[in-house]
Amino acid sequence: MLWIFLGILFVSLALGLPIAFGLGIAAVVMAVLSDIPLSILIEQSIRGVNSFPLLAIPFFIMVGEVMSNGGIARRLMELAGALVGFVRGGLGQVAITGSMFFGGISGSAVADTAATGAMMIPSMKQQGYSGPQATAINTVSSVIGIIIPPSIPLILYGIVTETSISRLFIAGIVPGILIGFGLMTTTFIMATIGHAGQTRKFRLDVLWQAFKAAWLALALPVLVIGGIIGGIFTATEAAVAALLYSLFISLVVYREFKITALWGMLIRTARLTGMVLLLLAFATVIAWFLTINMVPQTLVTQVQAITQDPLLLLLIVAGLLLLVGFVMDLTPAMVIMAPMLTPIVESVGIDPVYFGVLMAFILGIGLLTPPVGTCLYVGCGVGKVSMEQLVKAMLPYYATLLVVLVILIAFPGIVTWLPDITAVRGN
Repeated sequence: MLWIFLGILFVSLALGLPIAFGLGIAAVVMAVLSDIPLSILIEQSIRGVNSFPLLAIPFFIMVGEVMSNGGIARRLMELAGALVGFVRGGLGQVAITGSMFFGGISGSAVADTAATGAMMIPSMKQQGYSGPQATAINTVSSVIGIIIPPSIPLILYGIVTETSISRLFIAGIVPGILIGFGLMTTTFIMATIGHAGQTRKFRLDVLWQAFKAAWLALALPVLVIGGIIGGIFTATEAAVAALLYSLFISLVVYREFKITALWGMLIRTARLTGMVLLLLAFATVIAWFLTINMVPQTLVTQVQAITQDPLLLLLIVAGLLLLVGFVMDLTPAMVIMAPMLTPIVESVGIDPVYFGVLMAFILGIGLLTPPVGTCLYVGCGVGKVSMEQLVKAMLPYYATLLVVLVILIAFPGIVTWLPDITAVRGN
């Protein structure tokens, strides 16, 4: 049954069908071959999307829309400029720091690439960065957005593996910051070699002015993360609170877009949410078929026969996920692979929260690699560069991401210590 599913999936990919349709076709074929009534497919697909934590996805997507159009993102970027604009690399450092702020609110790598790229790339070109260099920095920093909470991939992982989303969110904070510092270090080195990125003099008064202008926007990630850690609300409730707060400061305080603009934001949010939910519905059916055919249990037994060493197993799984990321987008890869791989790593004592963050990061690298890297295509469009130019400029950053990946595999406590000490529970 597993080979039938994989065969249909790869044929669908080769034909250019959307992943969700490929999963739907595979589900129907598997049902017919198993002599299972098609009505069960409907029941299982409804079960897959009938989840309260899923409400967090449209709310966080909408928060990203409000941020981009309501003045929140711009103020955060100006604060980032006042904070790190004096570091060698200039606006390159600002772009990465801004992505850390933006990622702490939107939860989407694609939204981060589009929003920060449109603001930063033209200015970076004026400071001596080439088009590919400026685009590479803005594109690669978008992976921070799916690690620092909130994170749509971590929400999906939590749902399909029944892992606490709140703990996943808290676990992503330190790795996200580590990724950001790694990219800033690489930018510092590349700017030193290429003499790109003019620095600005650090001025405390400018920082204070930027902070006063952005403190309401900066309070948004504090609201989300602080509320979860403090037990005030779950990750799902945090999404609602974040949307209400962002709407308030954008419409009432900043007043940078009119309420009539909400209609277009709602349409874009509904479209993206519908894509995710359709994918999740069919993936739930596939997961059910594989479970009743004992596929996860068989995989666990076979992997245990190869090795029961957690470090070696993580290296093998990481290599597999990197390959998957080359040919499949993050969202379908997460909902398909997570239910199969999580029991395997749990069988050797690996924390599913830790593995969820690691999996999101590895598949996030896939967003930056050809041939299907979504963020690459968005970056090419925003930066007006070719794919070949962008990939070549990103080579040093690929190396940085792999170094960070090795560090996270070698030292899992980097991921798990914060959720352990905060003892966050629930979804």
